[in-house]
Amino acid sequence: MVISAGPWSSEKSEMNTLEINEKLRPQRGENKRQFTNTKEKYLVTQVAYFLSKGQNTYNYEECKDLLKSMLRDELQLKEEKLAEQLGQAEELR
Repeated sequence: MVISAGPWSSEKSEMNTLEINEKLRPQRGENKRQFTNTKEKYLVTQVAYFLSKGQNTYNYEECKDLLKSMLRDELQLKEEKLAEQLGQAEELR
């Protein structure tokens, strides 16, 4: 037996999707914050490693690459935060 989906079923499906999105939005925000915090902790760990290693020996090329990587990651974090804030502002409109 085949049951055809009428216009009501697609509207109901769309409403269920919207309800699910509304319920998961706070969790998504919390997950993003946790991810951002984890990335920041990773950067701090990189700096601590660099500083502890730098006390023993000094390798300019290795330090330069690490600093470039850290700055690139920090810039990416700032861009992600700004994009998230922009998305939240657009949702409020």
